[in-house]
Amino acid sequence: MLRLDFNLVWNIVNVIVLYLLLKHFLIKPVMDIMNKRQTMVDQSITNARASESQASELKSQYEEKLAASAEEGKKLVEEAKAEAKTVQERMIKEAGEQADRIIENAHKTANADQEKAMREAEAQIAGLVLAAAAKVVQGEMNDRKNQALYDQYIAEAGDSHDAGSK
Repeated sequence: MLRLDFNLVWNIVNVIVLYLLLKHFLIKPVMDIMNKRQTMVDQSITNARASESQASELKSQYEEKLAASAEEGKKLVEEAKAEAKTVQERMIKEAGEQADRIIENAHKTANADQEKAMREAEAQIAGLVLAAAAKVVQGEMNDRKNQALYDQYIAEAGDSHDAGSK
């Protein structure tokens, strides 16, 4: 049968006291620490989810800004191309106008030089005619002298014409 012995009672009392002491000094602090850790873990998870959602939001904002920047970049490139084309057309037009002016000035200069050469040639011819007339008047001329004078006149007129055309 079952006997209650004084040792058995002491053992039961010791186990109960041990249980109460362990509960008070070991289990309760360990449970408090575990509860605090659980709270910290829960907070970390909550913070991580908040950070993740914030990061996702920032990522979407970044992508929107990136797309807007790309559009703006394309727009700026198109504007720059249009402006460059306008500048190119203007420069070509100005170059053509300048070339026309240069050609016109060259024609004017050439015409002026040609007229000057003609005036000089006419002046030389007039001088030769006067010289020939003076020689004719100075002395009597026979046919041989006339032929020599004529040949000399032609030679001098040819030399002066060659000098004027150069």
